[in-house]
Amino acid sequence: MTTETQPSSVRATGPDFVGIGVQKSGTTWVGEVLAQHPSVLIRKKEISFFIHHFHRGYDWYHEWFRDKDGRVAGEISVNYIYAPREDSTHREFYPKWNPRRRLQFFRKQPSPRDELASRYPDLRVFAVFRNPVDRAWSHYWWWRSRRERNGKRVVPFEKMFEDDGRWIRSQGCYADLLTHWREKFPDVAVFFHDDIKARPEEVAAEAFRLVGVDDGFRPDLTRKPHLQKYDPMSPETKQRVRDTYREQVERFAAMTDRDLSHWLED
Repeated sequence: MTTETQPSSVRATGPDFVGIGVQKSGTTWVGEVLAQHPSVLIRKKEISFFIHHFHRGYDWYHEWFRDKDGRVAGEISVNYIYAPREDSTHREFYPKWNPRRRLQFFRKQPSPRDELASRYPDLRVFAVFRNPVDRAWSHYWWWRSRRERNGKRVVPFEKMFEDDGRWIRSQGCYADLLTHWREKFPDVAVFFHDDIKARPEEVAAEAFRLVGVDDGFRPDLTRKPHLQKYDPMSPETKQRVRDTYREQVERFAAMTDRDLSHWLED
């Protein structure tokens, strides 16, 4: 069904919607699709205010959503979903510290969930998820390729996964993450990377309806989600990672009323 109404729930200042999710799940694609809509304002996809810029204050944050002109405005910062982070000095800069950003750890680290819930009543929140095994492997190769380009040391996937470097393992604990967010946002919407690949037109329409704009708009969908080329995961490693996530996947499937058995089998 096509929505014919004008954008709804446009607040005077601040975001009208916020996307969270996990890295390498398709959030960039969702952001680019939403940004094409004439009734949506996204000045920057990942503002990461509550992670890197909270010390700048809410006036700074609200500048990203100024001059809405009747449009709904928002952002998509994947790192909000698993913040505040425990033991961040170890995981953020795995395997070594980056001394240039050491100051960050002496600043207040807020809870994005709690700040958003208290500041913006009726905020629309959505999250994007992907098979956690594929997500972890893709995340690792993204991290590894960046470090290799910069001439930095890398470690094997198994070591990084075991140590939860850059939260590579904990980002796949979807049941825990969604439970945490639903405590404050019980209606948080869930999108799946599988659906983005299989039925992008429907996902785009669902995203438009979620943020409250006309879902009859047809965006340009010729640009596909970012694809990486990397070596396949060994069967032994894949099975260990699946076993790690099995309980989380089963709970997450029940929470989202979705058959996710294919995430746990070949």
